[in-house]
Amino acid sequence: MLEISQVLVEEVLPLRQKVLRPNFSVEQCRNPEDSHALSFHLAGRVGGRIVTIASFHPQAHRDLHGGHPYRLRGMASDESVRGSGCGGQILRRGVDLLREKRCDLLWANARIGAFPFYEKEGFLYSGELFDIVGIGPHKVMYKHLIPR
Repeated sequence: MLEISQVLVEEVLPLRQKVLRPNFSVEQCRNPEDSHALSFHLAGRVGGRIVTIASFHPQAHRDLHGGHPYRLRGMASDESVRGSGCGGQILRRGVDLLREKRCDLLWANARIGAFPFYEKEGFLYSGELFDIVGIGPHKVMYKHLIPR
């Protein structure tokens, strides 16, 4: 059973590095928004071991409109739990917390391999495919959290 809780950024960095940026050091995987007062980080544990993570930051996107937007960054699941639903569970917990904060829009820069996951979770595409140097091709994906 997956146990999800809010954690400090230091607890998500090792899995973020392992899955998303293996050619970077753990410290290089820290994002500037990680320490923002309204940012929060979730970790999902199985047997006490962190197997899935997600970070949520208050941040607008120049092409998307929301009154209180957040950005999802650093979402990752350990290879041992991929396809088990753990990623969906942690994302939905984050969405629930964002709705409590009256967040109306969640967006992310999604990797090509994650497109089906985000589509399944109700995210839509915005804009063209673009490359993040050292990481690879991405596309902006977003989801309205409060009915318009």
